[in-house]
Amino acid sequence: MSLEVFTAALRFAAAGCSVVPVMADGSKRPGIGTWKEYQHKRPTADELQEWFKSARGVGLITGKISGNLEMLELEGRAVADGMHTQLKDMAGDAGLSELWDRLTSGYCEMTPSGGLHWLYRLEGEVPGNTKLARRPGAHDGVDVLAETRGEGGFVVVAPSGGTCHPSGGSWSLISGSIETIPTLTLDERESVHSLFRYFDQLPKASVVASEVTERHREPGSTLPGDDYNSRTSWDELLLPLGWTKVFTKGQATAWRRPGKSDGISATTNYEGSDLLFVFSTSTIFEAERGYSKFAAYTLIEHAGDFHKAASALAAKGFGTGSASSLQPIDVTALLAAQEPDLAPLPATEPDTSWLPRPVDFDEDESEVSPSVLYRTDGQCLLYSGKVNAIFGESESGKTWVALEAVRQQLVQGQKVFYIDFEDSKRGIRGRLKALGVLKDHFERFRYANPDGPYDAVGQQALLSSIRDFNPALIVVDGVNAAMNLLGLDLEKNKDATQFSQVVLRPLRLWGAAVLTIDHVTKSKDSRGNYAIGAQAKRADIDGVAISVDVSMPFGRGSNGKLNLKITKDRPGFVRGISQEASYVGHVDLISQPDNRIEISIVGGQTGFSPHEYLMRRVSEFMQDHGAELSTNQIVQVIDGGTDQIKKALAQLENQGFLSVRSQGQGRYYRHLKSFVLGAPRPYENLTDLTDPNLTARSSDAAGDDRNLTDFAPPYKGGRSVKSVSSTDSEPDAG
Repeated sequence: MSLEVFTAALRFAAAGCSVVPVMADGSKRPGIGTWKEYQHKRPTADELQEWFKSARGVGLITGKISGNLEMLELEGRAVADGMHTQLKDMAGDAGLSELWDRLTSGYCEMTPSGGLHWLYRLEGEVPGNTKLARRPGAHDGVDVLAETRGEGGFVVVAPSGGTCHPSGGSWSLISGSIETIPTLTLDERESVHSLFRYFDQLPKASVVASEVTERHREPGSTLPGDDYNSRTSWDELLLPLGWTKVFTKGQATAWRRPGKSDGISATTNYEGSDLLFVFSTSTIFEAERGYSKFAAYTLIEHAGDFHKAASALAAKGFGTGSASSLQPIDVTALLAAQEPDLAPLPATEPDTSWLPRPVDFDEDESEVSPSVLYRTDGQCLLYSGKVNAIFGESESGKTWVALEAVRQQLVQGQKVFYIDFEDSKRGIRGRLKALGVLKDHFERFRYANPDGPYDAVGQQALLSSIRDFNPALIVVDGVNAAMNLLGLDLEKNKDATQFSQVVLRPLRLWGAAVLTIDHVTKSKDSRGNYAIGAQAKRADIDGVAISVDVSMPFGRGSNGKLNLKITKDRPGFVRGISQEASYVGHVDLISQPDNRIEISIVGGQTGFSPHEYLMRRVSEFMQDHGAELSTNQIVQVIDGGTDQIKKALAQLENQGFLSVRSQGQGRYYRHLKSFVLGAPRPYENLTDLTDPNLTARSSDAAGDDRNLTDFAPPYKGGRSVKSVSSTDSEPDAG
């Protein structure tokens, strides 16, 4: 038995510590197999007598069982670098000389590797083992410089030696004693630990993450946060908040938090990082995290909301250029140009939309019902003066639906703008011609294919043209492509909102129905209820949003069918005409032999009569047969009764699906185009208001005081059109 080792064990036990022997194999582990039970109970005198008969080292279990004992270690590599002398100097600079002396004179020992141990007790709960300072080591390793042994920990102490350490060296007491182990308050402990944390050189995860995810900046541009980082000093940010500069060593500065009279609580610009690292847990900052000046400002002034912080700094003049070419425009002058007699606001009232004003109870500003893109039943699907959307997968037919809306407006004498980010003028012109749009109709059609920034010149040109040309419909084909062109991120709500406020919403200022075309993801499981990108894209739709789903693929030479469903309808009128407030209906796309395309949007609750099904059977038979057939030949083949078949033939002839040749008493029919249930109606119901014969009829009806809603479906709701005579009747519904 080593009398010195046994005596030390008894003295530590008498001082209230849980003492166990140390393995004599250089592992620095407890020398008993079941040592963890002594984390909760102290050994008896008999156990100590038995253990230390041949023990060469004394081990202590730290934490509550040893009277809230904690050990603070400075590794030999750190001592070799002179860190212990720097710590003493820093303690003096931070006003902690008395605390440092009490700690060092209470109990301090040297390890066989040249490190230092300080033992002390706490007035409070002891945390677990903690790494205070580290640095990158060799072979992608980490070198620990300073750490603690806390609750449930184990430490080898003096006078252990011999084979207890791989070197054969001994632990030796250099100041204080077992009986003079000091007691620290939790604040004193934090002050001491903050000195050691000053030397932590391991890159923080938060700093690395911010560097990896740093936002791309366009050449010549500076974000408000970056500009704030470069133009603001830590003195300007921290001193007004009550932080105290303690000392500066090299590039780094040590700081003390408000309300504290000694010690250090944080550092700035350690190792030239220009970051704030806070050690204390008694501030609004998260401990052990790196903060840029912008991040600190955001937390202090805007409760961590980076968008608000960036906006506030931009308003103060921070930041130059922009990652996007998109900037707001003042449309006041454009609006005033349309209403030159508009009285100005009183000089005492600020001209701002943020000022709450009285609401006139009697003012008639009820929601306008949809007036663009109607179905076969005359009900319309898009709202004038609002932003509407249609979206679906690539090649789902959504552009054909939008072009049907264009065709309908042109045929009715209205004007249309088409802003195209995905196709070409040639492609759109070809599709419109296939839909039956005539040369005269193109005089009311304007097309743009932007490929540059939407700057002040572009904004003024577009909005002035809308004001002067006054289109009834504006189509924006390709929201995602447009946002990409303008340098906006599809996934960021801020960018989606900016696109809506700067590009889309001004388009509706003069009453046009705005229709955007957007894409959904390929995966139905992850697409949600709107298009690709941020949720703000859907939130900014103030009209109706309609999804397109392919029921039967469409192509030139083959018919197709699409299903339309509502995903959003803020005014609520379209849901009111939809099955289960969701299913708008289906779209039939009919490919004719002469390369023409006919589109029919059939309401969700539309049904067809037996006679219409008979017309379809006759049409399909004539198409399959191909040759000219007499009435008798057709009656002999088709089931349905002679009179009903003759009536079906007459209607198919009248509506242009069959040609007829009379010879004597006989009539001979030939197939012209396919009859599809519901398809013919929109083409018969549309009236070309450019027809010169319509002018006379309109003047004849000048005295008619009935509303436009009394007339055929194309004239229901929304924007006004020329009056038509009450003698114009709807065509036979067939």
